[in-house]
Amino acid sequence: MTWQAEDEPGLWEQIPPWVGALWRIFLRVSLVALVLAILVGVGYWVMASRYQMKEVVSMPERTLLLDRTGKELAAIHGSRRRLITRSEIPNHLVKALTTREDKDFFKHGGVHLRGVARATLRNLTDRRVSQGASTITMQLARNTFELRQMSLHRKLLEMAIAFRIEANYSKDEILTAYLNRIYFGSGAFGIEQASQSYFGKKTSDLTVPEAALLVGIIRAPHDFSPRNDEEAALRERDEVLRRMADDGQITFEQRDQYLQAPLHLLPLRESQTDAIRCVRRHLNELLDKNDFLSGGLTTTSTIDPEIQKLARDGIDELVAPFPNLQAALVAIEPSSGAIRAVITARDPDSSQFNRAFDTRRQLGPVFQPFLYAFSAERGRLPIPDQPIQTARQLPKGEIERLARRIGLGGPFTSGDELARGNLQATPLEVATALTVLSNEGEKPTTYLVQRLLDSEGAVLFEQKPSAKLVLDSFAAESPFDITKKRTWSALNHPANDLWALHSGEELAVALWLGFDDPADLPSADLLENGASALVSALSRIATVQAEEQAAEEAAQKAALEFESTN
Repeated sequence: MTWQAEDEPGLWEQIPPWVGALWRIFLRVSLVALVLAILVGVGYWVMASRYQMKEVVSMPERTLLLDRTGKELAAIHGSRRRLITRSEIPNHLVKALTTREDKDFFKHGGVHLRGVARATLRNLTDRRVSQGASTITMQLARNTFELRQMSLHRKLLEMAIAFRIEANYSKDEILTAYLNRIYFGSGAFGIEQASQSYFGKKTSDLTVPEAALLVGIIRAPHDFSPRNDEEAALRERDEVLRRMADDGQITFEQRDQYLQAPLHLLPLRESQTDAIRCVRRHLNELLDKNDFLSGGLTTTSTIDPEIQKLARDGIDELVAPFPNLQAALVAIEPSSGAIRAVITARDPDSSQFNRAFDTRRQLGPVFQPFLYAFSAERGRLPIPDQPIQTARQLPKGEIERLARRIGLGGPFTSGDELARGNLQATPLEVATALTVLSNEGEKPTTYLVQRLLDSEGAVLFEQKPSAKLVLDSFAAESPFDITKKRTWSALNHPANDLWALHSGEELAVALWLGFDDPADLPSADLLENGASALVSALSRIATVQAEEQAAEEAAQKAALEFESTN
């Protein structure tokens, strides 16, 4: 009798049925996921193909800001970008940048997949977007095509565009385009403008600590700009230096030496800084954001460089002995409404707040000239140095109504308090109200932008002078007749705001001095005398300019008449 062994069960037969079922489900899900991933990838590649790759290496066109004479006052937005080539970028800047922003820049194809996976896991764990994993190429895509929305769609599109950038440009071209385009805070677009703005030198001359500081700014240009927060800027610089040492880009001895390097910023005291900021604000109101960002514009402003410089130099001299004392000034040509000078702060580079247009402070005694005009407007006899008696002659609510008519915005009190000047206004509003007195009762439309041309020279905007009669001419002249002067100044109490006003035929000037948090003004008499002298000096300059212009026009007219008769 022959015995035959039974077949032993195979390996797959030993696996429980439920495990096999799970495995089949896994394979099917994986296959579906793979197909979906391919479809998503193809979809985003198609979307990415709609973006023009030439935009990556092309920068916004030159935008010129001219003063009233047609001379260049500043270069804003795209024009502040000074383009450099790869040969001008020092190697230690490249090392600092890649160490901080993208260690594997020279290895990946635009997207660091491990970094994306790590960031995704971290974000899921934190249940918020706490980590980005953006490579230099992805950042370039985001900044080139303005991909700002925080969403999964934007991130996937950014990745697809990054792959296309890598397929079209070399690593050196990508690096150069990135450094030419990125924003470094305080109005500096591009590495060359940042180098010149912060250190007064070319990119090729940057030291290692300086390069590290500029790289440290990139993640938060406003917060880490040394002009806004020097401590934060140095902290970020030191972090970049430590990472460079850890990665072997510099020695630990060099790191320790560079960490002790002092920060030597280039002083930035341009007299036009305030004016440039105000003109940009006006342009933002006139233009669509995309039109402004695309550049190629020529803007003729109303700013007079001579008056602007005298105003800035005068303010600097006034406030220099007194730390934290703030200032604001607006000078307007009454006949046209053109703003000839504007000072927004003691130091516009360290304070973004526009005190000339936005701060409202109590007028106090300098309100009296306007009160005299209101009294004359209603056929009452103004009483010199008696504001309360003068005001009591007018119907209730009439002072506020007339004050609003000449451009003062309030808020207002009422009764005797209002007569004492207990109302608030901005320097721009006060200067506008002064033009009414200078202009025989006509209130002009004030403006900063005279003409705006596109890249083809076509006129996009042009301001024509216009005015509206708001006071009788006799009433407008009455403050000059009563006070026998055109300059008024006073310190009001208890707000401690010092105002100096001048209402001239060629220039109306309002100057405010005080603290952001009201406090007693030191040497108030000295400040008042200096402020009065400054506003009068500005008006004299405008008068001389007008006389010179009139003489020049007369000479030209005489020359033309002579030619025509001969």
